[in-house]
Amino acid sequence: MPVEVYLPRVTQTAEKASITRWLKGEGDRVAKGDVLFEMETDKANVEVEAPEAGILGQIFLPEGKLAAIGHLVALIFAEGEEIPKQRLVPPQPKKEVREREKMREERTGDLKRDIRATPLAKRMARELGIELDTLQGSGPDGRIEKQDVERAKDAGASRKVEGSREKIVPLTGTRETIARRMAQSFRTAPHFYLSLEADMKKLLALRESMDGGATRRKPTYTDMIVKIVAQVLKEFPRVNSTWTEEGIELKEEIHIGVAVESGAGLVVPVVKNADAKSLLAISENLSQLVQKARDRKLGVEELTGGTFTLTNMGMLGIERFDAIINPPESAILSVGKVVEKAVVIEGGIYIRPRMDLTLSVDHRVLDGGEAARFLVRIKELIENPSGVL
Repeated sequence: MPVEVYLPRVTQTAEKASITRWLKGEGDRVAKGDVLFEMETDKANVEVEAPEAGILGQIFLPEGKLAAIGHLVALIFAEGEEIPKQRLVPPQPKKEVREREKMREERTGDLKRDIRATPLAKRMARELGIELDTLQGSGPDGRIEKQDVERAKDAGASRKVEGSREKIVPLTGTRETIARRMAQSFRTAPHFYLSLEADMKKLLALRESMDGGATRRKPTYTDMIVKIVAQVLKEFPRVNSTWTEEGIELKEEIHIGVAVESGAGLVVPVVKNADAKSLLAISENLSQLVQKARDRKLGVEELTGGTFTLTNMGMLGIERFDAIINPPESAILSVGKVVEKAVVIEGGIYIRPRMDLTLSVDHRVLDGGEAARFLVRIKELIENPSGVL
């Protein structure tokens, strides 16, 4: 009997994946442990090895096509075993995969049923084939009304006029999962946002005074803020938590994810036990993670377990933005560009480097007061960093 090769589960969140490259072709001899293909999940690009030696007889999943975890992708035949000339039809996914997909569809359906819309808007959307969860409601409390559906219809008609100029970009495993998880986060976690500006004069001066040395780089502003946030999370343990149906789960360890733009899309490598690391250790760790992300060589362990996320778009020229919480975390800190501004200090006007900080918070876990005190404490340490860094 041939050996079946399936899409393996490599992260807890991945429900689908795609094969980015087959390294072996049909008819090739393979040894146990040879890399058969590279697959892309929601967070990682990993190599999958042959479970047994033999001849790769038939490939069922081509490059670039999304499939459920557990999907049969190939058959390996033993030496001397007859390979059917007629192509086999792959069986249905394993029972546990089908059940998982069914549960996910039911959860998605529940979310869609919770969308606020007038009966007329729902009927119009159903007749026109428009998904309500893709619309922005203009009614009270974001309710979707007739005119919102009509606008979506008109926008669709205008796109059709352009005809052949449209191009559909196939979803990769990463993009599909990012879309699903972010939509789920925004629907299920009631977000609220707090913003303030921090004076960066002392932090900039402290960084300038640091010597990166011949063998290590000078810490970046992101490295320094990761260290500061780790310290403040120790003071505010409720921020370092997760919402569950049983209650709020306080995390004992502080693992800070840092959003990184890679060739495969946005990934969030995690600095583990950031509160126990020195600034230089954080800098070296984060530098390695960023390079691995850009090379698409991050391992599963480096992408999982985060308890809080930091995202910095200052290097792209963005001064302020509201980020969506990375589930199952309870908050995410957005950091903007350092900008020279005129500010009033003790009655005088001075030009100072300022940076915007925006905290996105899950209101199920945190109230405004505690979230505000957390953000203000980060600002205090940024403006007076010598005791922490």
